[in-house]
Amino acid sequence: MSSQPYQRCSQAIFEAWLKPHIQKQSKIDSRFGWEFIGLEENDSGVVSQFRDTAGEHHTVTSDYLIACDGAGSRVRKSIGAQLIGGPVPGVNLLVHFKSPDLARLHAQGQFWHIFFTSAAVIIAQDEVDTWTVHLMFPLGTDVDDIDPYEAVYKALGGHFAPYKIEITEILVKSKWRPNIYLADKYISEKGRIFLSGDSAHQNIPTGGYGMNTAVGDSFDIGWKLGAMVLGYGGPHLLSSYEQERRPVARRNIEMSGVHQSVHNKYLELVAIRNLHDSAKFQGQDWEDLKQDIANHLQTFDGENKDHGIEMGYRYNQSNIAIQEDGAVEPVWDPKAYIPSTWPGARAPHVYLADGKTSIHEYFGQGPQFTVVDFTEHGEAANLFRDQAAALKIPLKVVHLPHEDHVHKIWERDVVLVRPDDHVTWRSQKGSTLGEAEVKEVLLVAVGQKKSPSVKIEEYATTDQQLFTGTVGNVEHDKVEALAAFQK
Repeated sequence: MSSQPYQRCSQAIFEAWLKPHIQKQSKIDSRFGWEFIGLEENDSGVVSQFRDTAGEHHTVTSDYLIACDGAGSRVRKSIGAQLIGGPVPGVNLLVHFKSPDLARLHAQGQFWHIFFTSAAVIIAQDEVDTWTVHLMFPLGTDVDDIDPYEAVYKALGGHFAPYKIEITEILVKSKWRPNIYLADKYISEKGRIFLSGDSAHQNIPTGGYGMNTAVGDSFDIGWKLGAMVLGYGGPHLLSSYEQERRPVARRNIEMSGVHQSVHNKYLELVAIRNLHDSAKFQGQDWEDLKQDIANHLQTFDGENKDHGIEMGYRYNQSNIAIQEDGAVEPVWDPKAYIPSTWPGARAPHVYLADGKTSIHEYFGQGPQFTVVDFTEHGEAANLFRDQAAALKIPLKVVHLPHEDHVHKIWERDVVLVRPDDHVTWRSQKGSTLGEAEVKEVLLVAVGQKKSPSVKIEEYATTDQQLFTGTVGNVEHDKVEALAAFQK
């Protein structure tokens, strides 16, 4: 697992911390309030047009452009990317509010989320006084006329009478539609523009994969663009971004659909018992329903426990991942994270013999690759150091000859780790590696050569699967009840 515990952090809190941090960075020129107008891509870069809050127009020329402009991405439209999927047939009312009424809100105990059998949800944003409720209505419902206070009471009452609490302030009332889509391509024709985050994919909330998937996108493309700018990235490096990240987004979307089906099932359990008729629904019937729901949620608890999705994804069909001849890839299980250094996997966190230092603390910083050598004399590490220096590839050497436990978990004598902590190559040869083989590995790792083991035909599988196949491709600016940020 990770060396750090899980931590929930509201996006509003996270962004409030991140913005001033970004603005302090000397190498980041942040222009908040600028609106993207359009772009032109050529063989040497991208020319983008912007408009500031005063109405002034600005032109920015760059070598590359990453589209982090959200679900309604103008950049995505500019490169001609199409969307597979679309909005779910329903509209959600969101009310974000302040309430100090913990006695009423915590009547059943402290929580992060409560899912009601009426399909409403309440989210505790800061464990103190800030909350959000979501209520789903049939498409066509005029949610603009719904009083936000009454909406909160209705949500908290579930199937029964409104549950009133003290509300000191309504912060936001808005509507939105759950949206499920995947862009048919992540990279522009000339290879200078890249889609990331919601511009490339959008998901429903179940599983919490949306923002986490987006962060993974940026982590992946970030180090690769850094390699290109620093001059050691090759012609096959940037194309690996789509090969690696698009299958992850597709799988995460499908798994969110699986998690949503779990919620749909307990809604069905309630519906068939006619819970609205409280006069007929009492005593043992009530106890049976509660037990049925509890059994169902305990049996299908993947939304909370599918660590294989969070930590176990692999970039195993990539230009820059070198597979082992004759080796059999471990079976991927969405329900369990199995530490592995299979090429493309995230290098496992393991504590060293001192019991407090994670091997991740030894990894290189910034653009550095890391070679970890568990052999006695470290001959492979020395070869990698020399070849990387000759090729001008930033590399940190880690020699751990006496870390038997880490060596066992890491499975091989020598492992090469990318700047984003994913494994690109591993070998059991140790001291028998030669200069030519090490050079070849490094050239593939930075995209100067293509991996001999990549099979693009296996990567190019159908997109119309399970959940993504339930809705059609649509023009977002013509869709009813989408929020402004979704268009």
